[in-house]
Amino acid sequence: MSKVDTLLKLIAYQKQHPQASDEEIAQGIGMSSRHVRRCRKEVNLLKHQLEDPTLQPGQIRFILSLLNRREPDQKEIAQQLQKQMGISYTGSIRIRQPDEQVSLNWLEIGEFSSSIEMGSPDRPDRLLSYWLQRLCYDPLLMFYRNGEVEGRIATGCEAVEGNSQWQLTLREDLRWSDGKPITLEEIIAAFSESRMAPIITEIKPDGKNQLRVQLSQEEPLFLFQLRSICPVPSHSSQPYRVVSGPYQVKRFRPDAMIIRCEQNPDYYRGVESSVDWLTLKRFTHPANAVKAVENGTLDLLSVHLDSMQSFYQVRTTVPCQQWPFVGETYYALFLNRHRELLSDERNCSLLKGAIDYQRINLYLRMGQIVEEEDLSPLPHAPLNIRIASSSGIFRYLAHLIGKSAGSSVVNPISVKGEMREEADAFLTQPVFGFRYSNLSLFFHSDGEHNFFGYSNPQVDEMLSQLNGTANPGARRRIGRQVLSRAQEDFAVILLAPCFLYTLSPLEIQFDDKLDHISDFIQNMTQLTVERH
Repeated sequence: MSKVDTLLKLIAYQKQHPQASDEEIAQGIGMSSRHVRRCRKEVNLLKHQLEDPTLQPGQIRFILSLLNRREPDQKEIAQQLQKQMGISYTGSIRIRQPDEQVSLNWLEIGEFSSSIEMGSPDRPDRLLSYWLQRLCYDPLLMFYRNGEVEGRIATGCEAVEGNSQWQLTLREDLRWSDGKPITLEEIIAAFSESRMAPIITEIKPDGKNQLRVQLSQEEPLFLFQLRSICPVPSHSSQPYRVVSGPYQVKRFRPDAMIIRCEQNPDYYRGVESSVDWLTLKRFTHPANAVKAVENGTLDLLSVHLDSMQSFYQVRTTVPCQQWPFVGETYYALFLNRHRELLSDERNCSLLKGAIDYQRINLYLRMGQIVEEEDLSPLPHAPLNIRIASSSGIFRYLAHLIGKSAGSSVVNPISVKGEMREEADAFLTQPVFGFRYSNLSLFFHSDGEHNFFGYSNPQVDEMLSQLNGTANPGARRRIGRQVLSRAQEDFAVILLAPCFLYTLSPLEIQFDDKLDHISDFIQNMTQLTVERH
């Protein structure tokens, strides 16, 4: 059996480089290809190694952060780890099966924000508004990451001419909760306020219950965009009082940022939810939020990774669950190949090899800061690089990368301004989008966010092919090729994926309809809560 540290290196490297061959993994973590193949098998047997009592809590948490809980063998490892740390679940949340009879239940949900902005008496702050928008107003369609389409306000949508003209078919006799009809004008208004508005050239009725949408360009992911378009009533001046979705606001306390929701009895789909009522609370202090989970007044606390830093000083045994990574957001270092230092590929290679990815992961997921004396000695001459970054979590990452590369002074500069002349690299958090829909923004020669000057005609051609492809499998293949080529060209170094986390004593059982926080919100009627 290999050492646990060796297996951890293998898991971590595969997470960062999912397409890597055995030979590439061997080179990346410093072992033979034969040993890599043996370690792949031993990952499934890792649970036996975990019986070693010398593992420290910090090591266990790090292993948990690397495991994919949807894989049966790794789920078993996670369960043993949690048992070793004294962590246990008091129930579960899952998607119920068709025609399954479940008892009514409730959920107490928390959101954390360090902002003191409390919203207004009529409208809550941005975080809670995101939840309410999707609980109280149904989207046009639900399009899942496995390609399944589920009708909501619309029953279907078909491409008429390529992917630039679409015909949307609406439900008949659609009404708001006050009985007034949902009009075509209100649906058209929702399109005009959506992210697609800049490429919509015309929307017009096409029969009694149909709309024809003309775009100025091909949009193969048009169906996916419809899941975020939620029409709102034009005749109601009070938000969330007249609704189309499964829930309505029962009580709102803006002073405490507490919102109580209950089922909408006039919901047009007629779906009875097992979650009879739910409460949304916003917290601005991590200790208060964790205390609410521990004492049972909160079932679920949603936390973004960039907010995890605030929770590291708050000790708790409540399980921290990682949402599945769907390939959208990374911590990434874009390299400025126009600067003298990184115009040489040898220096780019040295920089990529010098970065301590494991320490970056430990910091992002556990808040563990490395001491200066613990840094490994440099195997090469120092690379005195200047890294542009924003404040907060990025400032320490820039410091750590700089020290790993041997910079005598690490002086992160503002992301604003003429960075191309000032910085060697840019540390940021790019969102590559569903099915790699945003790759062109970063890696096309004329990309809107290509602020680092990358250009490759072959990549431009692949991106054009990607942008015209609707098939999920083909998009995944092309997107990975683009991302791989951009890394080979030293346009970007991917440091770590950016996850969403949930503190909850209830185990979330992820599946094809539940692999993102938006799925959780917009499928609330299909969730069932089981408490032990």
